Amino acid sequence: MFCHVTRTWRGRPLMSADDAVAGIAATVTAGGLKCTAVRDNNAYPDGIQISDARMKYLEDRVIERDPFHGEWNYAILPSPRNAPDPGPAPQRPGRIPRDVLNHAALTGMDPQDLTALAAALEVAFGARREQQYYTRRGGRRVNAVRNGGAPSRNRRLDVTDHVLAARLRSHLNLPTQAIGVLLGVDPATISHATNLTAGLLAGTRIPLPATAPPPAVIPRTPAELLQYAAAAGSALTIPENRHTMPAHFKPRQRGPATRPKPPT
Repeated sequence: MFCHVTRTWRGRPLMSADDAVAGIAATVTAGGLKCTAVRDNNAYPDGIQISDARMKYLEDRVIERDPFHGEWNYAILPSPRNAPDPGPAPQRPGRIPRDVLNHAALTGMDPQDLTALAAALEVAFGARREQQYYTRRGGRRVNAVRNGGAPSRNRRLDVTDHVLAARLRSHLNLPTQAIGVLLGVDPATISHATNLTAGLLAGTRIPLPATAPPPAVIPRTPAELLQYAAAAGSALTIPENRHTMPAHFKPRQRGPATRPKPPT
């Protein structure tokens, strides 16, 4: 304990630091509890600021304040409290949350069936990604070797997002640009995702769960899409990101059939 006496009389202290420490050390409570006091001669510089993050750590895990005037009465725990359990990871900004997109009215599929389908495609999806990385780089990813083949944290769309994109495209005939806005990626990524999902389904021969037929009236504008979703009880919104939602959803048109040229 460090005690600095400031009371003086005619410029001289009324009590020295040693006298103050001795007085504290002689204190005995009514229950017979004695106090130990030792003078601290270490130098403590002034003006040291503690960051807000450090103070929050101390308050959350080290300091235990008493209900009665906790600003004065508190204890320092001998060991920090356990860190609180981390909350769920936040959704990547600029996209619609997955549980909102995984709605039967938007995908034509029961949400649990879509999740199960994505889980069934996980192994084939990871193998296809690793094959692509190997082809592009001429070897395995460095991080894949370090973390035992775990997926890259920088992946923008996972297998569930791929299935969602494919179902939004198939059930509501949404253009890739519109789906890209909902997922926060560019249209080319959505086009690749839908093609990859179709290839995985064909290659693995995993049966597609029961799907509902497309709605009788397909939404053709963002406003119609929001109205359709709201009528079905979905909390769908249009996220704000660097991608532009098209004003009109043009339906996919198949090109005219080409006739073989007559022999000459």
